[in-house]
Amino acid sequence: MATNDRKIAQTHDDVLDEIADALDIPPSKFEEAKRRYEAIGDWLDRDESSLAAYDPAISPQGSFLLGTVTRPLTETEEYDVDLVCLLKASKTEFTQKSLKEAVGHEVGLYARAQNMKNPPEEGRRCWTLHYADGAQFHMDILPALPDASRYQVVLKAHGYGTLASDPALTSQAIAITDRTLPQYTQVTDDWPQSNPMGYAAWFRGRMTVQLTERKMAFAKRERIKASVDEIPDYKVKTPLQRAIQLLKRHRDCMFADDGEHKPISIIITTLAAHAYNEEATISETLQSILTGMAAFIEYRGGEAWVANPVNPAENFADKWAEAPVKRESFQRWLEQARRDFALYLRVSRFDAMPDELKEHLGADLVERTLAAVIPPAVAGPAGPAIVKGAATDDSDGRVAAAISDIQRRGSQSKPWAKS
Repeated sequence: MATNDRKIAQTHDDVLDEIADALDIPPSKFEEAKRRYEAIGDWLDRDESSLAAYDPAISPQGSFLLGTVTRPLTETEEYDVDLVCLLKASKTEFTQKSLKEAVGHEVGLYARAQNMKNPPEEGRRCWTLHYADGAQFHMDILPALPDASRYQVVLKAHGYGTLASDPALTSQAIAITDRTLPQYTQVTDDWPQSNPMGYAAWFRGRMTVQLTERKMAFAKRERIKASVDEIPDYKVKTPLQRAIQLLKRHRDCMFADDGEHKPISIIITTLAAHAYNEEATISETLQSILTGMAAFIEYRGGEAWVANPVNPAENFADKWAEAPVKRESFQRWLEQARRDFALYLRVSRFDAMPDELKEHLGADLVERTLAAVIPPAVAGPAGPAIVKGAATDDSDGRVAAAISDIQRRGSQSKPWAKS
């Protein structure tokens, strides 16, 4: 849909895709962040590095790894680039404290060598590098050690034997540092654990069909001869990733003045991925997610539980019990998102976004996007993306049936069947 290389929107999905694209980190900014964290990795692994013997490796985690990065609300805010610094060492060679300090020492040397204005800032678990040259991002570097064996033992102890036996989801688990723990300075096997690569594998598995189709289309469009596996994931975006970016932005705008209580991204991402059924369009994806995501909130002993898909004993919603207002905020956000997107998707004019949704996606960004992709000659009715009445009921029934099927089969959405 291009005229003189200009995209022309003709449907609700075209508009939503363009808004999501505007919310995404620009390719140049992504490449810049990638170059910088790779430079840190090269520094840590240089011959003179005090960590060189441990073959240090830097890799992304979080939204950068999942492809769900969302542009900050304002130009003064920064992208948060989450990284893991993995050393090939054992917990007999380091305490949490000594690992944290060893990584911090080299990161500090890197900052000085690069003439960075600010030294690394130590957090509870990470070292944060702030860039002062207009980069508009900072990097949180998490020191870590390989810990797959203990991770699998812990899973089996909790009754998740099937999950523990799946190397795609557990073989890259890590031990991390946390300076608030009493064993922080002790030589012990009892370290906090994390599994960002396993989570990413689960997330990727929720959109395998669409990811593959989009990579094939990308190769054809760019006229390149490459297998699907040779095309980096970040070169394409699936409807699931786009929908999550839109939902996160909606959340950010709605809670712009209440950051303490806004729903956290990992809960939105996890529930959205559970509810996704390989829909091919953003409108269908939003319908499935917003209709079905709450069904994947479990209740264990009366406590709301959003399980980590690769460690179901971990509750992403653990703060809801401590602060019920956080749970209420999530429910309020979900209800608002359902109303806002339904108002848009059930109107005929794809170029006329309701004020409520426009406000919760950022009025300026929406107006700029609409002006760029909808020339006056194109504007007009195109039919609703979601039809009211019987069609909506059928869609709701399809979503409910899909959720039931996922819960029955378990292995795709919930890979933690007990054994």
